[in-house]
Amino acid sequence: MKASNSTAITAPVSAELEPPETFAVNDTTSANWVVRKIIEARAYAKHVKEWADGELRRAEREEQCFLHAYGRQLEDWARAEIAKGRRKSVKLPAGTLGFRTDPPKLDVMDEMKLIAWCRTSLPTALRIETHIFKQHVKDHFTITGECPDGASISGGGQRFYVR
Repeated sequence: MKASNSTAITAPVSAELEPPETFAVNDTTSANWVVRKIIEARAYAKHVKEWADGELRRAEREEQCFLHAYGRQLEDWARAEIAKGRRKSVKLPAGTLGFRTDPPKLDVMDEMKLIAWCRTSLPTALRIETHIFKQHVKDHFTITGECPDGASISGGGQRFYVR
């Protein structure tokens, strides 16, 4: 049995995707062929994404299982190893174990109370923002035809699509 061509695996992706040089879209059949290829590529991308999402979930579950089963033992062992020397972490062939001190975290329980406190005690902690509702401006343009200062209108033409 003949071995497969190994250059197919190492060839650049662009070489894999080159259409035949003599091909041209010039009738219903050729246009349909290109559309079919585009739809197939989208379906394949969707399939690959679903598969990858499943693998990601599986890997995350596996990580959680190992942490649940051995996490405490691993933490205790690392703490004992670090206590033996002047290290802050333990380097292993597969990775590094260590401990980090997390900074204190501020949890906002009642935003309105905190805003009131900031107004009187720490006004620099407040930021007042002005936002433009673009849809309102677009509606104004659609109704009146007036393009306001500081804005421009673009697009609105035809856009090619493949479904």
